[in-house]
This record gives sequence, C-alpha cells and structure tokens, in this order.
Amino acid sequence: MRDKILTADEAVAKIGDGATVMVGGFMACGTPEILIDALVRKGSRNLTIICNDAGVPGRGVGKLLTNGQIKKLIASHVGLNPEVAERMNTDDPDRKLQCQLVPQGTLAERIRCGSTGLGGFLTPTGVGTVIQGGRIADPNGGDDLIDVEEKQVINVDGRDYLLEKPLRADFALIRGNKTDKFGNTWYNGTTRTFNPMMAGAADYVIVGTVEIVEIGEIDPNNVVTSGIMVDAIVGGEKPWQI
Repeated sequence: MRDKILTADEAVAKIGDGATVMVGGFMACGTPEILIDALVRKGSRNLTIICNDAGVPGRGVGKLLTNGQIKKLIASHVGLNPEVAERMNTDDPDRKLQCQLVPQGTLAERIRCGSTGLGGFLTPTGVGTVIQGGRIADPNGGDDLIDVEEKQVINVDGRDYLLEKPLRADFALIRGNKTDKFGNTWYNGTTRTFNPMMAGAADYVIVGTVEIVEIGEIDPNNVVTSGIMVDAIVGGEKPWQI
C-alpha cells in the first residue's frame, strides 16, 4: 500500500500557478487551515478557488485572498469577508478578483454532479434572473448592459429549468476529524460541510486531519469519505473552535 502521509508543504507541492482548487468548509468551519497555510507559504498564484465562501479575514480562504493568490472565486456567500467586495470593485489589475456567485444549493449540486459523473442537473432556481445570464444590467451599478454567459433553459411539463453543469477541480483540500492511513475519513458534526462531495470532484485530494489512526480503527459504518478517493494525508489539523 502506498504511503499517503505527507507534510503539509509536501502535500500542496503539486498545486501550481493557475490551478483550480476546491476547498471544503462553511465560513471556515470544516476548512483545513493547515493546508491553507501551506498553500500560502508556497505562494501559487492565479488560482481558481471553488468554495462555499471566502472564509473570514485571517481565516480559511481569506488567507489566500489577502495574499493575492486568487484570480477567480466561485462561491455562494462572501459577505463575511469585506475584502471580496473591495477586490471585485478595484481598478487595480494586480488586486482584481473575478467572483462568480452561485446559489448555495446549486453550488453543492454542481459539485455533487462533478463527483458522480453526471452531466448536470435541472433547477428552477435563477430562471429569469441574472443567474440565467444573457444581456443584463451591470450588477456593479454601471449604466451599460453587459453580456453574461447564458445558461440553457429546458422546459419540463410546462415549467422552465436551468441546466447547471458539473464542477470539478484539479485539487481538493478537505478537512477530516479522524483519518486512517489509507485515507478513510470521518468528520465531526458540521465540519463535514462540503468536504465529502468535493473529495469526489477533484483529480487530487488532500485531507488535513485532526487525527491519523491505523486502518480498521474507524468503524466502517462511520466512514464518510472512502480512502480510495484520497491521495495525500496530512496530520496536525487543530480541532474546530469558533
């Protein structure tokens, strides 16, 4: 069996400039801080980050944002990190952030589709709104109309739905509470968040975990993410604290 246990710096060494990275968590709950810190040290630039949010200042994805490493953010709720709005609206090209906001349920389902090999799903959420796309008013308050990629509308039994396509990434950074040496992972409470679905929707999956145990120590009934999906394991994540 291949040894998957690495240091945090070794685990993120493959994440280069321009990579697309999924990061688990909900307002940094369930985000692997030990892996975020290692990626900050590595300094990879022009990243596309797929996450529920932008963390909060000084925590979670917020660290990558402050360090200027994120080019594009695909997320659902970014209101708790004021740096997102500042970077979205700045005229400084070195600080400019592209931000694609996705309804939270739609974001979760797009990732799930990416993890299960589905070609997408149909949802009524966003029909007739800026989410649908097309030529729309500038959401930043400008006078001109802007072009937004238009989603395909499919009518089923007289009701319109948007076709939402799957999301996948080059890498996923997820956080476990207990992980065995093969990568089987259990999550404690709400730290589970987006982690299990992201583990199936990326080409290379890194788990930052609180505790590494021997194979067999986790009851199979408690395994949430199978080790077959995990490429690297990093111990030393701190238990979640508000």
